[in-house]
Amino acid sequence: MKAYREVRRQSCESRHSPGLLSRRRLLVLLGVALAASAAGRAESRQELGRRLLKECRDALGGERFLNVRDLVQTGRAYAFYRENIKGLAVITIYQNYGPIEKDAELDWLPISRREVYTEKGDYYTLFERGQGWEVTYRGARPLARERMVRYRESVRRDIFHFLRYRLDEPRMYFYHRGVEIIDNVPTDAIDVTDSQGDSATYYLRQSDRLPVQQVYQRRDPKTKIISEERTMYSKYRDVSGVTVPWNVRREEDGEKSFELFGRTAEVNPRVDPSLYRLDARLTVLPESR
Repeated sequence: MKAYREVRRQSCESRHSPGLLSRRRLLVLLGVALAASAAGRAESRQELGRRLLKECRDALGGERFLNVRDLVQTGRAYAFYRENIKGLAVITIYQNYGPIEKDAELDWLPISRREVYTEKGDYYTLFERGQGWEVTYRGARPLARERMVRYRESVRRDIFHFLRYRLDEPRMYFYHRGVEIIDNVPTDAIDVTDSQGDSATYYLRQSDRLPVQQVYQRRDPKTKIISEERTMYSKYRDVSGVTVPWNVRREEDGEKSFELFGRTAEVNPRVDPSLYRLDARLTVLPESR
Protein backbone atom coordinates (compact mmCIF):
# COMPACT_ATOMS: atom_id res chain seq x y z
CA MET A 1 0.00 0.00 0.00
CA LYS A 2 2.88 2.38 0.74
CA ALA A 3 4.33 1.81 -2.71
CA TYR A 4 0.89 2.32 -4.25
CA ARG A 5 0.43 5.67 -2.42
CA GLU A 6 3.84 6.76 -3.65
CA VAL A 7 2.73 6.06 -7.23
CA ARG A 8 -0.44 8.10 -6.68
CA ARG A 9 1.62 10.97 -5.22
CA GLN A 10 4.02 11.02 -8.13
CA SER A 11 1.13 10.76 -10.54
CA CYS A 12 -0.56 13.81 -8.98
CA GLU A 13 2.69 15.75 -9.11
CA SER A 14 3.00 14.89 -12.76
CA ARG A 15 -0.35 16.53 -13.48
CA HIS A 16 1.06 19.80 -12.22
CA SER A 17 4.49 19.25 -13.77
CA PRO A 18 4.06 18.01 -17.34
CA GLY A 19 6.81 15.64 -18.41
CA LEU A 20 7.83 14.92 -14.82
CA LEU A 21 6.46 11.32 -14.91
CA SER A 22 6.25 9.49 -18.23
CA ARG A 23 3.61 6.89 -18.98
CA ARG A 24 6.23 4.13 -19.01
CA ARG A 25 7.55 5.27 -15.62
CA LEU A 26 4.04 5.20 -14.22
CA LEU A 27 3.49 1.63 -15.43
CA VAL A 28 6.80 0.55 -13.91
CA LEU A 29 5.89 2.06 -10.57
CA LEU A 30 2.47 0.45 -10.66
CA GLY A 31 4.13 -2.92 -11.33
CA VAL A 32 6.44 -2.42 -8.36
CA ALA A 33 3.46 -1.54 -6.17
CA LEU A 34 1.54 -4.65 -7.21
CA ALA A 35 4.58 -6.87 -6.67
CA ALA A 36 5.10 -5.39 -3.21
CA SER A 37 1.45 -5.94 -2.38
CA ALA A 38 1.61 -9.59 -3.59
CA ALA A 39 4.78 -10.20 -1.57
CA GLY A 40 3.01 -8.90 1.52
CA ARG A 41 0.25 -11.44 1.03
CA ALA A 42 2.56 -14.40 0.29
CA GLU A 43 2.47 -17.26 2.78
CA SER A 44 5.53 -18.07 4.77
CA ARG A 45 6.82 -21.66 4.70
CA GLN A 46 5.47 -22.07 8.21
CA GLU A 47 1.98 -20.89 7.25
CA LEU A 48 1.96 -23.00 4.10
CA GLY A 49 2.95 -26.14 5.99
CA ARG A 50 0.15 -25.68 8.52
CA ARG A 51 -2.42 -24.89 5.83
CA LEU A 52 -1.54 -27.98 3.78
CA LEU A 53 -1.90 -30.22 6.83
CA LYS A 54 -5.33 -28.72 7.50
CA GLU A 55 -6.26 -29.45 3.88
CA CYS A 56 -5.01 -33.01 4.42
CA ARG A 57 -7.36 -33.37 7.40
CA ASP A 58 -10.22 -32.10 5.24
CA ALA A 59 -9.30 -34.59 2.49
CA LEU A 60 -9.52 -37.43 5.03
CA GLY A 61 -13.07 -36.44 5.90
CA GLY A 62 -12.89 -33.24 7.94
CA GLU A 63 -15.43 -33.38 10.76
CA ARG A 64 -16.31 -36.99 9.94
CA PHE A 65 -12.65 -37.92 10.32
CA LEU A 66 -12.49 -36.13 13.67
CA ASN A 67 -15.68 -37.81 14.84
CA VAL A 68 -14.50 -41.36 14.23
CA ARG A 69 -14.94 -43.25 17.49
CA ASP A 70 -14.05 -46.77 16.34
CA LEU A 71 -12.28 -48.03 13.24
CA VAL A 72 -12.19 -51.77 12.51
CA GLN A 73 -9.96 -53.08 9.70
CA THR A 74 -9.16 -56.55 8.44
CA GLY A 75 -6.43 -57.72 6.08
CA ARG A 76 -3.28 -59.75 5.57
CA ALA A 77 -0.34 -58.62 7.67
CA TYR A 78 3.30 -59.56 7.08
CA ALA A 79 6.22 -59.07 9.45
CA PHE A 80 9.75 -59.01 8.03
CA TYR A 81 13.27 -59.36 9.36
CA ARG A 82 16.08 -58.36 7.01
CA GLU A 83 13.62 -58.41 4.11
CA ASN A 84 12.57 -62.03 4.87
CA ILE A 85 9.07 -62.90 6.07
CA LYS A 86 9.08 -63.89 9.74
CA GLY A 87 5.32 -63.78 10.32
CA LEU A 88 2.00 -63.84 8.46
CA ALA A 89 -1.51 -63.43 9.83
CA VAL A 90 -5.02 -62.59 8.74
CA ILE A 91 -5.39 -59.71 11.14
CA THR A 92 -8.29 -57.72 12.56
CA ILE A 93 -7.43 -54.34 14.06
CA TYR A 94 -9.85 -52.62 16.43
CA GLN A 95 -8.99 -49.01 17.20
CA ASN A 96 -10.82 -46.69 19.58
CA TYR A 97 -10.26 -42.92 19.67
CA GLY A 98 -11.01 -41.35 23.03
CA PRO A 99 -11.11 -37.75 24.26
CA ILE A 100 -8.00 -35.89 25.36
CA GLU A 101 -7.52 -35.63 29.12
CA LYS A 102 -6.32 -32.21 30.31
CA ASP A 103 -3.97 -33.50 32.99
CA ALA A 104 -2.70 -36.50 31.08
CA GLU A 105 1.00 -37.34 31.21
CA LEU A 106 3.12 -36.60 28.16
CA ASP A 107 3.31 -40.23 27.02
CA TRP A 108 -0.36 -40.99 27.71
CA LEU A 109 -2.33 -41.86 24.57
CA PRO A 110 -6.05 -41.23 24.02
CA ILE A 111 -6.43 -44.31 21.84
CA SER A 112 -6.76 -48.03 22.49
CA ARG A 113 -5.94 -50.77 20.00
CA ARG A 114 -6.49 -54.50 19.74
CA GLU A 115 -4.70 -56.53 17.05
CA VAL A 116 -6.22 -60.02 16.69
CA TYR A 117 -4.16 -62.66 14.87
CA THR A 118 -6.46 -65.73 14.92
CA GLU A 119 -10.05 -66.47 13.91
CA LYS A 120 -10.89 -67.55 17.46
CA GLY A 121 -9.50 -64.29 18.80
CA ASP A 122 -7.44 -66.05 21.46
CA TYR A 123 -4.12 -64.56 20.37
CA TYR A 124 -3.88 -60.80 20.24
CA THR A 125 -1.96 -57.71 21.29
CA LEU A 126 -3.77 -55.08 23.34
CA PHE A 127 -2.72 -51.45 23.73
CA GLU A 128 -4.83 -49.67 26.29
CA ARG A 129 -4.22 -45.97 26.89
CA GLY A 130 -0.45 -46.32 26.59
CA GLN A 131 -0.08 -49.75 28.21
CA GLY A 132 0.36 -53.03 26.32
CA TRP A 133 0.00 -56.80 26.67
CA GLU A 134 0.50 -59.84 24.47
CA VAL A 135 -2.38 -62.22 25.18
CA THR A 136 -2.33 -65.98 24.48
CA TYR A 137 -4.01 -69.00 26.00
CA ARG A 138 -1.39 -68.84 28.76
CA GLY A 139 -2.44 -65.37 29.89
CA ALA A 140 -1.49 -61.71 29.44
CA ARG A 141 2.17 -60.80 29.29
CA PRO A 142 3.01 -57.07 29.67
CA LEU A 143 5.04 -55.78 26.76
CA ALA A 144 8.62 -54.79 27.49
CA ARG A 145 9.19 -51.18 28.47
CA GLU A 146 11.41 -50.56 25.43
CA ARG A 147 8.67 -51.76 23.10
CA MET A 148 6.08 -49.53 24.78
CA VAL A 149 8.35 -46.49 24.53
CA ARG A 150 8.75 -47.23 20.83
CA TYR A 151 5.00 -47.74 20.44
CA ARG A 152 4.20 -44.40 22.08
CA GLU A 153 6.72 -42.59 19.88
CA SER A 154 5.27 -44.24 16.78
CA VAL A 155 1.67 -43.36 17.63
CA ARG A 156 2.37 -39.75 18.63
CA ARG A 157 4.10 -39.14 15.30
CA ASP A 158 1.62 -41.10 13.20
CA ILE A 159 0.02 -38.60 10.83
CA PHE A 160 -3.55 -39.78 11.45
CA HIS A 161 -3.06 -39.43 15.21
CA PHE A 162 -1.32 -36.09 14.67
CA LEU A 163 -4.12 -34.64 12.53
CA ARG A 164 -6.75 -35.78 15.01
CA TYR A 165 -5.11 -34.75 18.27
CA ARG A 166 -2.03 -32.59 17.75
CA LEU A 167 -2.45 -30.26 14.78
CA ASP A 168 -3.60 -27.39 17.02
CA GLU A 169 -1.22 -28.21 19.86
CA PRO A 170 0.53 -25.11 21.30
CA ARG A 171 4.12 -24.32 20.25
CA MET A 172 4.00 -26.61 17.23
CA TYR A 173 6.40 -25.58 14.45
CA PHE A 174 5.61 -26.27 10.77
CA TYR A 175 7.95 -25.90 7.80
CA HIS A 176 7.19 -26.58 4.12
CA ARG A 177 10.38 -28.09 2.67
CA GLY A 178 9.20 -28.02 -0.93
CA VAL A 179 8.08 -30.51 -3.55
CA GLU A 180 9.51 -34.04 -3.53
CA ILE A 181 8.77 -36.98 -5.83
CA ILE A 182 7.73 -40.19 -4.03
CA ASP A 183 7.22 -43.23 -6.33
CA ASN A 184 6.75 -40.88 -9.29
CA VAL A 185 4.11 -38.90 -7.38
CA PRO A 186 4.65 -35.16 -6.66
CA THR A 187 4.26 -34.48 -2.93
CA ASP A 188 4.56 -31.55 -0.54
CA ALA A 189 7.09 -32.32 2.20
CA ILE A 190 6.28 -30.74 5.58
CA ASP A 191 8.48 -30.85 8.68
CA VAL A 192 6.69 -30.68 12.03
CA THR A 193 8.45 -30.17 15.38
CA ASP A 194 6.67 -30.13 18.74
CA SER A 195 7.49 -28.29 21.96
CA GLN A 196 9.64 -31.23 23.14
CA GLY A 197 11.83 -31.09 20.03
CA ASP A 198 10.42 -34.30 18.52
CA SER A 199 9.97 -34.02 14.77
CA ALA A 200 8.54 -35.86 11.77
CA THR A 201 8.21 -35.20 8.06
CA TYR A 202 4.90 -35.75 6.28
CA TYR A 203 4.54 -36.09 2.51
CA LEU A 204 1.15 -35.11 1.07
CA ARG A 205 0.10 -35.97 -2.47
CA GLN A 206 -0.28 -32.72 -4.40
CA SER A 207 -3.29 -33.91 -6.38
CA ASP A 208 -5.57 -34.50 -3.37
CA ARG A 209 -3.50 -33.73 -0.21
CA LEU A 210 -3.71 -37.33 1.06
CA PRO A 211 -0.72 -38.70 3.05
CA VAL A 212 1.74 -40.69 0.98
CA GLN A 213 4.57 -41.13 3.46
CA GLN A 214 5.85 -40.14 6.89
CA VAL A 215 9.39 -40.28 8.21
CA TYR A 216 10.86 -39.76 11.65
CA GLN A 217 14.03 -40.64 13.53
CA ARG A 218 14.33 -42.12 16.98
CA ARG A 219 17.25 -42.84 19.30
CA ASP A 220 17.64 -46.25 20.93
CA PRO A 221 17.58 -45.62 24.72
CA LYS A 222 20.29 -48.23 25.31
CA THR A 223 22.70 -47.95 22.39
CA LYS A 224 21.93 -44.27 21.60
CA ILE A 225 22.01 -45.21 17.92
CA ILE A 226 19.66 -43.18 15.71
CA SER A 227 17.39 -45.12 13.36
CA GLU A 228 14.82 -44.01 10.80
CA GLU A 229 11.26 -45.26 10.54
CA ARG A 230 9.36 -44.71 7.28
CA THR A 231 5.69 -45.52 6.69
CA MET A 232 3.95 -45.47 3.30
CA TYR A 233 0.20 -45.29 2.67
CA SER A 234 -1.64 -46.18 -0.54
CA LYS A 235 -4.92 -47.30 -2.13
CA TYR A 236 -7.24 -44.97 -0.25
CA ARG A 237 -10.95 -45.75 -0.15
CA ASP A 238 -14.01 -43.93 1.15
CA VAL A 239 -15.60 -45.59 4.18
CA SER A 240 -18.72 -43.83 5.45
CA GLY A 241 -17.35 -40.45 4.41
CA VAL A 242 -13.87 -41.09 5.87
CA THR A 243 -10.89 -41.72 3.58
CA VAL A 244 -8.92 -44.76 4.77
CA PRO A 245 -5.62 -46.16 3.41
CA TRP A 246 -6.00 -49.82 2.42
CA ASN A 247 -2.31 -50.64 2.24
CA VAL A 248 0.34 -49.69 4.80
CA ARG A 249 4.04 -50.43 4.58
CA ARG A 250 6.71 -49.73 7.20
CA GLU A 251 10.48 -49.64 6.83
CA GLU A 252 13.26 -49.34 9.41
CA ASP A 253 16.57 -47.97 8.18
CA GLY A 254 15.56 -48.82 4.62
CA GLU A 255 14.53 -52.42 5.35
CA LYS A 256 10.89 -53.49 5.12
CA SER A 257 9.57 -54.52 8.55
CA PHE A 258 5.77 -54.61 8.18
CA GLU A 259 3.12 -54.57 5.46
CA LEU A 260 -0.67 -54.62 5.64
CA PHE A 261 -2.98 -55.35 2.70
CA GLY A 262 -6.47 -54.32 3.72
CA ARG A 263 -9.62 -56.30 2.95
CA THR A 264 -12.39 -54.48 4.80
CA ALA A 265 -12.87 -51.41 6.98
CA GLU A 266 -15.75 -50.12 9.08
CA VAL A 267 -16.18 -46.72 10.67
CA ASN A 268 -18.05 -46.50 13.99
CA PRO A 269 -19.49 -50.04 14.03
CA ARG A 270 -20.99 -51.42 17.22
CA VAL A 271 -17.99 -52.56 19.25
CA ASP A 272 -18.13 -54.02 22.75
CA PRO A 273 -16.06 -51.62 24.93
CA SER A 274 -14.59 -54.64 26.73
CA LEU A 275 -12.52 -55.34 23.60
CA TYR A 276 -10.28 -52.44 24.62
CA ARG A 277 -9.83 -53.57 28.22
CA LEU A 278 -7.71 -56.34 29.64
CA ASP A 279 -9.90 -59.19 30.88
CA ALA A 280 -9.55 -59.35 34.66
CA ARG A 281 -9.84 -63.14 34.54
CA LEU A 282 -6.59 -63.51 32.60
CA THR A 283 -3.45 -64.63 34.35
CA VAL A 284 -0.88 -61.83 34.30
CA LEU A 285 2.51 -63.24 33.31
CA PRO A 286 5.98 -61.73 33.86
CA GLU A 287 6.90 -58.88 31.57
CA SER A 288 8.31 -59.93 28.20
CA ARG A 289 11.99 -59.30 27.51
